[in-house]
Amino acid sequence: MTNHDASSRALALGKCVDTLGTAALRLVVVGWVDAVEAAWRAVEGEYPLSFDWDFVPRWVADAIDWSDSGHPVVRGKPPGPTDPMTSTSPIREDPASGREDHLALLARARAALVAPDTFDPPARYALINAISASEDAIAACPLPWPIDVHTAVIEHRHGMNIHVAADEMVLDAEIGAYCREYWSEIDDSRDPNALSDAKVTSSYFECHPSESCAKDRVRLAPIAHKSPLAAGTIEQGRYCVLWTAHLTVHTASCLDKWASWPPSDRPIDIAASVYGWFVPTRAIDDYRRAQLPQDLLRLIAFGRARGFQFLLFDCDGSDIDGLPLHHW
Repeated sequence: MTNHDASSRALALGKCVDTLGTAALRLVVVGWVDAVEAAWRAVEGEYPLSFDWDFVPRWVADAIDWSDSGHPVVRGKPPGPTDPMTSTSPIREDPASGREDHLALLARARAALVAPDTFDPPARYALINAISASEDAIAACPLPWPIDVHTAVIEHRHGMNIHVAADEMVLDAEIGAYCREYWSEIDDSRDPNALSDAKVTSSYFECHPSESCAKDRVRLAPIAHKSPLAAGTIEQGRYCVLWTAHLTVHTASCLDKWASWPPSDRPIDIAASVYGWFVPTRAIDDYRRAQLPQDLLRLIAFGRARGFQFLLFDCDGSDIDGLPLHHW
């Protein structure tokens, strides 16, 4: 191994430690035990050096791909006793390319758990590699294989409604609900609730003078590249939307006022939106808590308890059962 290779791997390993932490990385390494033992059993009769101090470090250097700091994986065939130590590209089985391939992989994994004695070391190693490759493929894209979705576009005088569903019956139910809601706009005395989704839809759009509905079936394909989001390079967060009526008039006025102050003068870090405010849910020290209204503190605690990092108070948001409402 050249010094450049050694330095690159050392930097990559250090980045994995920083990203995962030693405890999490230890659990990842434990998952490689079967693979390294299988590699050792294949060569132990002819390997000239020790297992602990020679073979294992060499196996880690040649068989582990550290390029994804959040997901180091076994990448290829382990080194033999006479193989040169090289910095080669990862060698893996092809990842599951479709739903059927993924189901077949799960079946192989289940068989290995049910009857482990029927899997020799090479078969176990191949299965570990296949699972690792499948994990990478799924992590790289939120849509690991193509799916068909059903779409509908309803055009009306105010614009258009777009509906998307994975099941055509669900889509028909959504369109039927729309037609029942606006049934009074057509000249039909029947009770729309007594009609099927298909009948209520056909009757509505046949009779309506200006509205139309176009349905289609669209295939969504996975992206061909690894997205920055999947790679963990984009910071993510969670927020929930609450109706501004969950705030009192006084608190809403305070948020409006604080949003215009310099950040260092605000009792809490907030940001104004077009129709409300973003408020963080992180813990607040006692000095700042004393400056905040009780209704805001309760809502911050509500969001934090449910894993949200921010609250978005919006005048068009929904009201939440169990939270007080203030009509103003």
